[in-house]
Amino acid sequence: MKKNTCLMILLVTLMVFINSFAYGSLEKKTIIIVLDELDFQLAEEIGKDSFSMGLMNTKVRGINNTESYFMTIATGRKVKIKEGEFEGLIKRNDGSIQVKGYDNIIRDLNRKYPEFTNKIDFFGEKLKSEGIAFIGEDSSSLIACDKNGLIENGETKVVYDERWLKEKTNEYLRDSNILVLSYELEENEDRLEVLKGYLKNLDKYNILIFPRKVPTNMKKVVNNSLVPIMYNKIEAKSGILTSDSTKRKGIITNLDILPEVLNSYGIKSNVVIGKKFKVLPSKNTIEEIKVIYNEVINMTWITYIFHGIVYFIQIYFTYFFVRNRRDKYWDIAFYYNFIIITIFISILMGFLDIHRNVFAYLIICIMLSYSISYIVTNRKLNGAGIFSTLTYIFLTLGMLFYPEFIYNSYIGYDNLIAGSRYYGFNNGAMGVLLATSIISYFTIKKYLPNDTMEKILAILYFVLNVIVLSARYGANTGGFFTSIVLFLMVIYVVFLDKNFTFKNLIFLICLGVLILFVNLYMDLNSLDKSHAGSLIYRAKILGKKEVYDIVKVKVKELLIYTISPPWCIVLFSQILFIKSFWDKFKTKLPYILEERPEIHREYMVLLITSIVAFIVNDTGVIAFIYMIQYLLVLFVNISITREV
Repeated sequence: MKKNTCLMILLVTLMVFINSFAYGSLEKKTIIIVLDELDFQLAEEIGKDSFSMGLMNTKVRGINNTESYFMTIATGRKVKIKEGEFEGLIKRNDGSIQVKGYDNIIRDLNRKYPEFTNKIDFFGEKLKSEGIAFIGEDSSSLIACDKNGLIENGETKVVYDERWLKEKTNEYLRDSNILVLSYELEENEDRLEVLKGYLKNLDKYNILIFPRKVPTNMKKVVNNSLVPIMYNKIEAKSGILTSDSTKRKGIITNLDILPEVLNSYGIKSNVVIGKKFKVLPSKNTIEEIKVIYNEVINMTWITYIFHGIVYFIQIYFTYFFVRNRRDKYWDIAFYYNFIIITIFISILMGFLDIHRNVFAYLIICIMLSYSISYIVTNRKLNGAGIFSTLTYIFLTLGMLFYPEFIYNSYIGYDNLIAGSRYYGFNNGAMGVLLATSIISYFTIKKYLPNDTMEKILAILYFVLNVIVLSARYGANTGGFFTSIVLFLMVIYVVFLDKNFTFKNLIFLICLGVLILFVNLYMDLNSLDKSHAGSLIYRAKILGKKEVYDIVKVKVKELLIYTISPPWCIVLFSQILFIKSFWDKFKTKLPYILEERPEIHREYMVLLITSIVAFIVNDTGVIAFIYMIQYLLVLFVNISITREV
């Protein structure tokens, strides 16, 4: 009897424990609040101390409208929806909500991507088992609905009363674990007070707050996508948000919301593009986010200004060179040296925090570059060789050991507002890296004592390019492919002695394929896959259409960039400069060869590399322009400088 009693007590205790555990697991609740606007001041008022914060890039594919925005969040991938396809909400008799016009949205998605709804995970469908409710009357309901346009329960009108909001929240979160609330502040102080009171009672829930658009006082000439985002995760300390999508402190993307919520409930998805949030510790979160925001805005301005200066100089002095204005030769040499020196100085300045002040950055960089260029030009030094070598050293060491300082230079800055790249080498920096490696190699090799040292230097430089641009570091897929082509050309020129045979061709092809395979293998088996690795992984699940879709977008972007000013104008001016240069200096080739014995080989290697970079990157025209710019500076330094 005593034995049976003990057994009964043990069973009851076990059942209570299991029920308590199950109950606790069901109590994980998430509230997503979509505001009409959210700025830093409002963020301070509603949750300065308890919330983690970051800046979210809201970019979608094509025209930015609310349907595209919320469907991008719902699917974890950038999509484009026709404006006006959301037609409203209907509260059905069973308490569920029907999204009107959802059939058109699905049809639109399936037209652009066959079987989109069958293969892509949707927020409302993937998390349906957790229970999702919605309160609101707008297109943010697209986040909550399943693939049939249905939401389990909720309200199609919002009453801006604290008691009503609390009652409805408690009511719907009894049967659901996720609530999406659309809240229109409309700059109304009463509604703000209601929101603040409402949030005070939600400390046991995961709360995610973000706006539907860029707030008026944050919308600048250069900012049409960055908005604040607030997140209170009950089991984590507050801090600064980031994710592996961006690898940038304080920056996430709208693609990261779905993976974060899925992760909260232990649900996996193989097809979402975004990554879950990470929270970095911070002593004063909102002040740090303000600093990050200002730095992004400032670096965007700095980048636009310096790119404008570079393009203007190239176009302006091409005119004088083609017109054979010999009185302008010194100016051409000076300003062409000035361009590559600004790149080097800008990289060095990345170690400092000068970019927090646009004017200070511009003045210091321009004045230093101006002074150094004056000395280099007057002394008729080979500025291309000197600053190519210095720039290459700092670019490679920076990307390998401390990429942050590269990002704080105008050539290495990834435009976080445009949202096409967040980390690694952008195409301008990639072009500079490859161009400087070629010029630096041909500059240094003539000072080496023997052929063996030249070959060692070649291996060191051009293998290093491949490593730096690989998924592990620079994460520039087009640049990585271009660096392999460059490496194979160097192998052909340096080791095979330009001996073109079928056997050598097969060897080079196999070597290139092997390098690609090793990089992709390491990438695919890494927990932190690059964009290329993630694309191939998704293609296994979604099929070749996934790759085709990305390629189509990239080709379209390449064409748009190439035919758009100022790039098309700069491109045309560079072609004119090169043609005019060879026409003018054919008779002076002997002293050019004396200064640069392998100028033809160097010229062909750099030109072919720049063409490959141009073709395989969406903004390849930018890489091409900077690579050819270094070639032009080299031409100027070894020929025009002697004329002045």
